Amino acid sequence: MLWAALILVTFFAATVQSALGFGFGLIAVATFLILLNSADAVQLVIILTFIMSAAQYPSLKSATYYPLLKMLALSALLGFPIGIWLYQSIDLSLLKQSIGVLLIALAAHSFYRLNKTAGTAPKPTRECLTVTDRHWIRPIGLLAGIMATSLAMPGPIVMLYLNSTALQKNQIRAIMSGFFIFSYLGALIFQLLLVGISTDTWLTAFLLLPAALLGTVAGHYLSGRIAQHFFRKLVLAILLLTGIFILINQ
Repeated sequence: MLWAALILVTFFAATVQSALGFGFGLIAVATFLILLNSADAVQLVIILTFIMSAAQYPSLKSATYYPLLKMLALSALLGFPIGIWLYQSIDLSLLKQSIGVLLIALAAHSFYRLNKTAGTAPKPTRECLTVTDRHWIRPIGLLAGIMATSLAMPGPIVMLYLNSTALQKNQIRAIMSGFFIFSYLGALIFQLLLVGISTDTWLTAFLLLPAALLGTVAGHYLSGRIAQHFFRKLVLAILLLTGIFILINQ
């Protein structure tokens, strides 16, 4: 029963991530923490997401806005050691609560902004990002780096930021995929060197990998059928519901 649940969650989370550009960490960390009742769930998600992102990125590479991706990656480097310290210091219950509260607060605020500005969505521009957008890139990257090594979840804060810009759906998916390759590789290296990854965790990741890759293919197929405005709302809905789910299952 446990393995059936793990496989189903892995496939669903991978499908969401491939279609939207994020979501595996949100769904899988929350559910794996409950199913496995161990912080090893974080390491499991790091391994699977890195492999999925590496497999998906070639199909999105042409849509990547490289200046933004570079700034996010460099800023995330500074957050990696802070995150690994948090991972080693914080208990499992507080970890769940922190994730849940953060997601609900950020998603609710973004829903409010999206509804308030309905009909006046930002138009795509040649430079893609406004001066205000650029001002937030480095702190967003720093927070994402912290969340990568502590929670295996660099995606939420970056996705909320990208979702508020004039970037188009495939540009967002491409940036997220490229950023995940970098951030999860960094998280994996820090986990290996400073924490250690058990043989059981590697074996579990290997057994769940087929479901993850099948979900990646399914999500890529679905992505072309999601309209831009619905894409933005769906992103926020997943963030909000995931946060609520985590808190309910304390």
